[in-house]
Amino acid sequence: MKKIILASAACLLLASQAQARDLGNILKECGIGAAIFNDNRTAAAISNLIWDLGTTATSSDMSSPEECKGSSAKVAILIGSSYNKLETEIAQGNGKYLKTLATLSNKSTTEIRNKFAKVIASKDFDKLSKEEKAQKLYDIASK
Repeated sequence: MKKIILASAACLLLASQAQARDLGNILKECGIGAAIFNDNRTAAAISNLIWDLGTTATSSDMSSPEECKGSSAKVAILIGSSYNKLETEIAQGNGKYLKTLATLSNKSTTEIRNKFAKVIASKDFDKLSKEEKAQKLYDIASK
């Protein structure tokens, strides 16, 4: 386990140096932590480290550094990392993931639920992969 943690830490350091950005800022502005705790940079950094040692934060920074601070990247990260929870909370009508999605997308939970209900009602919904379902939800949240 120590070797995995050390290897991950080394990768994070190299990734942050390659991007010429401070690792602390990446952990605060990118990844799952930033998506969930967009108003609390310290909580975002801690969450990123606890969640996956910061790998999603550094990968989102490397893949889209210009959008890492933007809400569309945060929406994608949130949906990609917690689709199953979002689907459940959308059906229930409440929950922290749904509220976070609504906040990041500047949409009401009702609007998200109504639009996603139409997607779920489509005859091909059960044939879609999890990634395709997540893309449909992202399309609702980002438009």
